[in-house]
Amino acid sequence: MRLATTVLAAASTAAACGAPDDDPIVIDLAAALDGARAGTVTRRFAVTDTRVVTIVAGDAPVVVEAWVAGAEISGAPAAQLGAGAAPAWLAPRPVTGDVELSIAGVGDVELTAWGRGAPPPATSRDRALAWFDASVLDDPGAVSFAAVMAAIAEDGHGGALLDRWFRAFAAGPGAGRATFAQFVDDVAVAQGADPSTWDLAALPFRVTGVHLRHDLGRGADCGELRVSIASTHPTFAPVHLIFLFRQPAADDDATPDGFVHCRGAARRWARLGELDEAAWRAEARVILADGVTGARFALAESVELSLSPWQWRQWVPDGAGGLANPPLFQTVDVGRVNAPGPTRDAFLAEIAATPALVAMQAWPVPVRFRAAMAEVQPNVKAALVDLSPLTAVVSAYPDLPRTIGMIGCPRCHTDSADFVHTGVDRRPGPFYDRELDARATRLDALNAGDWPASPPFGPLQSR
Repeated sequence: MRLATTVLAAASTAAACGAPDDDPIVIDLAAALDGARAGTVTRRFAVTDTRVVTIVAGDAPVVVEAWVAGAEISGAPAAQLGAGAAPAWLAPRPVTGDVELSIAGVGDVELTAWGRGAPPPATSRDRALAWFDASVLDDPGAVSFAAVMAAIAEDGHGGALLDRWFRAFAAGPGAGRATFAQFVDDVAVAQGADPSTWDLAALPFRVTGVHLRHDLGRGADCGELRVSIASTHPTFAPVHLIFLFRQPAADDDATPDGFVHCRGAARRWARLGELDEAAWRAEARVILADGVTGARFALAESVELSLSPWQWRQWVPDGAGGLANPPLFQTVDVGRVNAPGPTRDAFLAEIAATPALVAMQAWPVPVRFRAAMAEVQPNVKAALVDLSPLTAVVSAYPDLPRTIGMIGCPRCHTDSADFVHTGVDRRPGPFYDRELDARATRLDALNAGDWPASPPFGPLQSR
């Protein structure tokens, strides 16, 4: 920071001496970089129309980002502008040598250039996207069923929440699941009637993975940290629980005008691949300690076959210390919209009005069409909507029924797997395996300074 302040002072003195408004500006970012190749330089100068600015990054690669207040950087990519980012921003990208910018504007402007460290390595799936390593998942000091329940419970323990939550399964919607109440009844017999005294670490649950969902950052945060857990009970199975925690944007995840881009988070996830085993495990514990908290808890999901059929529900805090079922995110209630009547008529009218948006996986499913839960028979793909009355729409967009299915979870969970993406064996299913590859490609593109096209909803992988 001392170097950056010195450069700013020198620049201000030069401006006061009457330097012409069209002379090229040279900003020596390399001189401001520390040992981690991070640093900041701010320069004020005048512009009468356009002015060339050269940022000297040095001979060693460094990630360079820049912002100009009071003007624009000419030649901003169309994808950047289309995403809602200002033309005043140079998105971070790896640089060796110099970066030449053309600044367009009139009047006094201020340009800030940041060195964001050395370019991150290519994304390692096992470090940056999904953790299946037993040295972390089997370490109760890092993550466990008991720790997750304690984090999301108001009392910091989780036993009372577990008892209340599992008993709520019996009420539906859909096929009531009495097996959940039976499970906690058995716990009460073994450990006592007061759930606040239960030893949750003794219960038969196994962490099956930690999933880093950077791709779910949609402008308010930088995606989610997810913990998947499965029952290892001999009869209360298969039962899979997924806990979702929001990941807030850091300072280097947003531009000065508030556009959240999460490219700082993308670098941080990718840089986990640079660490040796001991350092990675230590960093994983830090990430879990920071990320798995009640303040960041978004919702839980249950995906289970304790009774047939498979059932998928989401659970959000109810404001009274429990969990309640909201309509499933982005999941169309296929049975209701396929049945003749006003709901079907309204659904078809909605699709007919916005088929291109639906085809781009960018259609936010209205609550009135969403399912309270999803049920699918074992080894059967989830049903698709019937759009046969929309002849012209289906002719123009023949894949639309599958697209609508894939923006919700039941179809993508059954497209090439039996509802579960990560099993008790901690192995990703075929669909999830392909999706991890697509997410790695996206992270690499962001870290290269590109603007990958990512659908707002649904999977990233090509069909």
